[in-house]
Amino acid sequence: MQHRLPRPARLTLLSVKLGAVGAIIAAGLLCAPDSTGAQQPGVTGYSGPAVTGEPGRVDRLLDAHECSVSGFGESEQPVSAIVQSARGRLRFVDFETGWQVFTRHGDAKLIAVCLDDPPAR
Repeated sequence: MQHRLPRPARLTLLSVKLGAVGAIIAAGLLCAPDSTGAQQPGVTGYSGPAVTGEPGRVDRLLDAHECSVSGFGESEQPVSAIVQSARGRLRFVDFETGWQVFTRHGDAKLIAVCLDDPPAR
């Protein structure tokens, strides 16, 4: 005879599994291309804060939307992101768009993940 765990135990295990998967995804999302933090030629993706003519603007944008360039660990789940276009324009987007920018490895870059609600589409 096979015994099932009680419902509360199954729900607890499910939440632990989801938390572990979320932590793995967040760790992969926030890893720099190399350990020195220097961008390798031809490699794009997460590269830390944008270097533009307006460094104060980046800081204001990060503060305004509760963003982090290094993630939030397991304590918080990001719901939005800041990305930088190939032309250097910063955009506040939903997390899914930020993830697509990160995984696409194109000219756009993921700058930070954020806790603030994403903009309405």
